[in-house]
Amino acid sequence: MRHAGMMVFVLLVLMVANCGTGGERPMAFMTVKKGTFEIVIPAFGELQAVTSTPLRVPVQLRWSQTLAWIAPENTHVKKGETVIRLDATWYNQQIQQEKFNIAKLDLDIQKKEKELEKEKNDLRGQLNITTIEKEVAELYRAKDETIYSRNKIIEDAVDLDYLKFKTRHFERKKIKLQEKARAELQLLQLKKRTHQVKSDQYKSALNSLEIKAPHDGLFVYQRNWRGEEPRPGKAAYRGEKLAELPDLNVMEAKIYVLESEAGGLKENLPVSVIPDAAPTVVYPGKVTTTDKIAKPLERESPLKYFEVKVSLDRTDPAVMKPGNQVRAIIFVRKQEDVLAVPNQALFFDDGTAYIHVKNSSAIEKRQVEIGARSLTRTVITRGLQAGEVVLLGTPAAEEGG
Repeated sequence: MRHAGMMVFVLLVLMVANCGTGGERPMAFMTVKKGTFEIVIPAFGELQAVTSTPLRVPVQLRWSQTLAWIAPENTHVKKGETVIRLDATWYNQQIQQEKFNIAKLDLDIQKKEKELEKEKNDLRGQLNITTIEKEVAELYRAKDETIYSRNKIIEDAVDLDYLKFKTRHFERKKIKLQEKARAELQLLQLKKRTHQVKSDQYKSALNSLEIKAPHDGLFVYQRNWRGEEPRPGKAAYRGEKLAELPDLNVMEAKIYVLESEAGGLKENLPVSVIPDAAPTVVYPGKVTTTDKIAKPLERESPLKYFEVKVSLDRTDPAVMKPGNQVRAIIFVRKQEDVLAVPNQALFFDDGTAYIHVKNSSAIEKRQVEIGARSLTRTVITRGLQAGEVVLLGTPAAEEGG
């Protein structure tokens, strides 16, 4: 079977069972031929659009929202069509409460206006009486000392001064009452405006609870880091991305590479992407970005992965949809016309590499020089010729001591 992550060799594996005494372990050999050696990294992931329009919870909604309804995923929507609806219960309750507060303040304002008008009328009456009394006192007060006694003249003068003072007092009181009336009514009006502003804010937020498609497109859910999709009853927060309308004409792959298999991973490496929806089709691409730090895909998992973005040489909208699962092969290194053996054919002694070569009479332990290595194979640069037969493992005599 040809492994997409390894080099392509033409290898002939011979199973040789030693004849004679029974119970001896059979040994596996292979004839080595030149071929292609590849170091590859397997990966998995999903397709996504390079560009898309995000659909988020409006930022003017200050508190946590509850998702009431969301359109089915992968449906084609039209511009202006409602695709997400947030629960409006709380906002309707607040609007009704503000209506009640405003109506109550309207009654308070009417009551205060009547009270102030009554105080004004009472004060106006007192001022009118005092003014008349002052005018009468001025008209009939005793002045002529030849007619009235000095005490009478003094008493009338004192009474007139008192009435003048009383008149000024009521006039000042009238001014203060007007200022008081204006201040109290302004305070009530300010409270009313405050509740009106709140009501308008709630109404504006109510209009924002329906999220509409800004343009035609395919409606795709945004899943969280646990892979959970948005659903009715789920909490949603201001600015949170719930879905998107992707541009299906240009797609890319978001894939994950196991940390232990990421040796040699870097940008611009060639990649083959195979969608699960079309397993016989290979889409070429290259690595554009890689994470600097590996992270687990699940919170409790000990396995860590590097997230890698792959640009594709072409996009097939008929096959490629956002969220479709893919397999990928990242090509780290490729050498043509080289000799390579499985790693189990090599062994090391004090840092020197050896291999067992089968000739016509015996199995020879031979020192070799090695080149590039993958997880399963190693390139032999010196000490081995094409057509020679090597042992996959260790001779039984050496194992027995």
